[in-house]
Amino acid sequence: MEERDRIAGALNDVVIHRIFSAGLALETALGLIDSHHGAAGKVREALAELDLAIQDVRNVVFDHHQPDPPSGGPPG
Repeated sequence: MEERDRIAGALNDVVIHRIFSAGLALETALGLIDSHHGAAGKVREALAELDLAIQDVRNVVFDHHQPDPPSGGPPG
């Protein structure tokens, strides 16, 4: 139990922070490229995948649920 709590804390503090930061950077980029529909669409897809990744990490660590399958494969 102690090890699980340590891992959960590390994931919350480091991994989720990095994923969240990447999402914020993509949201900023989206504002800069919104007129380029193809690029903006790819950024929106990446943001959606990051949101799902954050939910999956939290579910696995805190609720012991299996993550949902990817929505459409890796962004790119």
